[in-house]
Parts: sequence; structure tokens; C-alpha cells
Amino acid sequence: MFQWRRRRERGATLVEAALAFPILILVIISILELGMAFKDYLTVSYLSREAARIGALAGNDPLADCAILLGIESLATEGDLRRLDTVRIYRADSRGNELQGPNTGSWRDNGNAPKCSNPNAFDDTWTVNSSAWAPTSREVGVGQDMSPDIIGVQIRLTRNWITGFPPFNGTFTIDERTITRLEPKAFYPTP
Repeated sequence: MFQWRRRRERGATLVEAALAFPILILVIISILELGMAFKDYLTVSYLSREAARIGALAGNDPLADCAILLGIESLATEGDLRRLDTVRIYRADSRGNELQGPNTGSWRDNGNAPKCSNPNAFDDTWTVNSSAWAPTSREVGVGQDMSPDIIGVQIRLTRNWITGFPPFNGTFTIDERTITRLEPKAFYPTP
């Protein structure tokens, strides 16, 4: 009688394990997928903030946009660069709304950085719009009638789910914007 009870409990344990195993797998996959998605969100947010800081310091230098792109390239991994869809640099108001621009770029060329050529070379992935906000036209002065412009940087990254498990299939876009005021020229060192 004792053996019969033991066998019956072993069968119950096997049934319980069979019921719990799919739930455990779903929890593990969810943790993996959501953790990697959150990592990508943090990466794009960080790149956007740092790109805006670089742009604020570059001010109205003719190569300001190129400095932003090179800064992003130095901060991001090669895998992240390949997944970046666009980088947009634009003039913004104090609420972050786009006023003028944008100058746009991408890293679609196998992760290689844009060349920042002007006029655009045929193999350059950076596009400067004719109506865009040129770096040399950016206001960095301070005084009664002027104040520094606000620069906005928007970065988009397309994220593919890793497992393709039913709730995690397809792609989604992570889109982050950061605005900051250009560094006033009054604080630049005099030559």
C-alpha cells in the first residue's frame, strides 16, 4: 500500500511539472525580451542626450552636425549603429517642437558613419536639406535682443524581438528626442 501511494505522488509531481514548465519558459523569455528592449531604450536615450550636449558645445561651428555624428559613433556599439534608423538634428522651441530643419543621417551603410560631406557624396548616408538648419546659422550670442537657439536631436532605432515567441514577434521603433540650449558665445574663450 505504501508503494502504491508513492507511485501516485510521483505521477502527480510529473503532472504538476508539465503544467508549470510552459509558464516558467514564458517567464524566462519575457524577462529576456523585455530586458533587451529596456537596454535598447536606455542606449537610444543616452545617445540622444549626449548628441544634444555635443551639439550645444559645438554651437555654430560649420562642422557641428558632423561632430554630433562622430560623437554618436564613438559612444555606440557597432551593433547599435547598424540598427539606428535616423539621427535628426533640428532647431526647437522650449517645448521641443521642431521649428526648423531637420538635418538627417543614418548608419545604414553596414554600420559605417556618415561622411558629412557637403554637397552630399553619392555614398554619404548623411542628408543636409536645403531648407534645413545649417550649423553656421545657429544663434549662440547673448544680449538684450538675442538668446542662444535650442538644438534638438532625435534618434530612432528599430528593434526586432529576439525569440519571435507569440507576444514578442515583429519589430517596434524606439524614438527618443533631447533638446538643449546652445552654449552661449559669451562663455567661449577669447583667442
